[in-house]
Amino acid sequence: MTTFIHTADWQLGKPFASVPDAAKRALIQQARIDALRRIRDAVIARKATFVVVAGDLFDSPTPARTVVAQALGVIGDIPVPVYAIPGNHDPGGPGGPWTQPFFESEHQTRAPNLHVLLERQPVERDDAVILPCPLIERQTTSDPTAWVRDLDVAAFGNRPRIVLAHGSTASFGSQADGEDVAGPANVVSLDSLPLAELDYVALGDWHGFMQAGPKAWYSGSHETDRFPKAGQRPGHAACVTVSRGAMPVVEPIPTGRLAWRDVHLDLKADGPARVEESLAAAARDAGFDRSLVELALTGRVSLAARRELDRVLESWSHRLLRLDIHDEVTLEPSEDEIRGLVERADDPIIAGVAAELVRRIEAHGDDADDAREAVNILHGLCARAAEGMP
Repeated sequence: MTTFIHTADWQLGKPFASVPDAAKRALIQQARIDALRRIRDAVIARKATFVVVAGDLFDSPTPARTVVAQALGVIGDIPVPVYAIPGNHDPGGPGGPWTQPFFESEHQTRAPNLHVLLERQPVERDDAVILPCPLIERQTTSDPTAWVRDLDVAAFGNRPRIVLAHGSTASFGSQADGEDVAGPANVVSLDSLPLAELDYVALGDWHGFMQAGPKAWYSGSHETDRFPKAGQRPGHAACVTVSRGAMPVVEPIPTGRLAWRDVHLDLKADGPARVEESLAAAARDAGFDRSLVELALTGRVSLAARRELDRVLESWSHRLLRLDIHDEVTLEPSEDEIRGLVERADDPIIAGVAAELVRRIEAHGDDADDAREAVNILHGLCARAAEGMP
């Protein structure tokens, strides 16, 4: 019986370009390094004898030297061998990260326990045999596990056999929405593998922890890096116990700390307060500095509520690591707000403009968004003037 840790898709150095604030991007990137330490802790707690990384250790073939140094520093602290294959983000062919002089130097001096498996040949240990299926190029139409089909496994005896691969499975590829899957490229055909002679298939590419076949699992990314879809379980590694000829025992281990939340609200008069409460609830468990929220807003609010809503959104956009806003809120001026504009005896020009805008809103209903926005601007200018603001 052998216990090991299966992880994948670290994608260290991922730029997170959709986060405009450089300081926040740095925090998200650092979280991916910090999560590696929890993999180390899992190795110690579970008494695992080795770690496998099923591709995409780096996010690109040319990771920054700082990223390389950070990664190898943490890997070097893992007290067991770490076996990694190249994935589609960090392929093993020319131009990849594995032969760059800085990586080679840091690798030798800081992480000699890291074994980058660039060839499709068995790696024999006393307690297991690893069958690596590295991606030599970013995309290939050939199955990277094909070499395993004709392998003579008799020499391996009773040691468990572990396939290590990166790609979409033939039975699972159609579900890989949002993953690094492009048509038929990098497809792993589980049905073509001699599964009776194998004991575990450690997969990378799909960023959520889930089972792909009777003996095949995706560990998912060790730290969540996107807003997850239903049924996904990102931010995990897998603790796997295998024996020759037995079904593997696979336990998900939480390793991520970032919280990516979806919040959908249909707003009414209490819209700003509901947004405030909902965003606070979304960030409560992980904390503001670890929370990323995708906020979808619909409904109708008054002009005053719209201004308060904008204030709330501005505040939370700075508090959270990331706030994506999909704003489809419709303006619905209250009777008092309209009256305050069209009954301005001391300012007949504003009153006349307001009256015309109200007429257009009444005439066109839901198709009068421009008129509603103009009323909102007019109301805001009048409010600022009343408060003595420029």
